[in-house]
Parts: sequence; structure tokens; C-alpha cells
Amino acid sequence: MHRFSIALLLALMICSPAQAQLWDYIVTSESGNRYYIDPLSIQRNGPIVSYLQLTNYPQGTDTANKAMLSFVQFKTNDCARNQFTISRLIGYEYENAKGSIVTVEMERKPTWISIVPKKIADIIHQEVCNYKY
Repeated sequence: MHRFSIALLLALMICSPAQAQLWDYIVTSESGNRYYIDPLSIQRNGPIVSYLQLTNYPQGTDTANKAMLSFVQFKTNDCARNQFTISRLIGYEYENAKGSIVTVEMERKPTWISIVPKKIADIIHQEVCNYKY
């Protein structure tokens, strides 16, 4: 029983990062999705910036037939190369990363995605790359 309790505690610590976050609103898409970043999570190492991003989907979204209203993504942006990667994604039942965790996806090997100018990813990229501490 003691091992189970420790394993459960570790799982909750790993899977529930959004509960103590400070979400700063960044932009709303044409479809109504709202994007936020946690300025307290921003870590810079040269041109590389890591941070947490929250996306609220007021209309809902499905992943593997599981309905979710928000995602928290663990992202890394390369400010010099205009690319980003997502290392982990956690889907929540309700907006603002509330309710039950519906899905957890982890990327074993980073896949860098080029940022298209004047799109949502570019707006977020500019925000985190130009963030002043």
C-alpha cells in the first residue's frame, strides 16, 4: 500500500502542472480558442526558451475519442531558428486545465516544427522569445 501511495503521489505531481500556474492571455484564434503562457515557467538558455502554454477550446476538441476543453503543453522554442517542439501535452476535461485529466501525451524524440509568420504559433513565439524578466 505504501508503494502505491508514493506512485500515486508522483503521478499526480507529474500530471498536474497547471494547478499553480499564472496564465497570461496572449491571443484568441478566429475559431475562439484562447492561448495563454505561464510567465513563471519561462526558462531561457541562449536562443532556446522553454515554457508552459495553456489552450482553451470553448467548443471542445477530441483526441482519441476523448472530449477536452483545454490542453497544457510543455513547449520549447528555438528563437534563432523560428521553430518549436512540444515535449508533453496534458488534456483536461474543462477549460483552464480544470477537472479530470483526459489524456497525457509525451514525445520521446523532439520534432521541431517551423513557425509560419503571422499565425498563432508566431504570435506566441514572439511573446516568449521577447519576454523581459
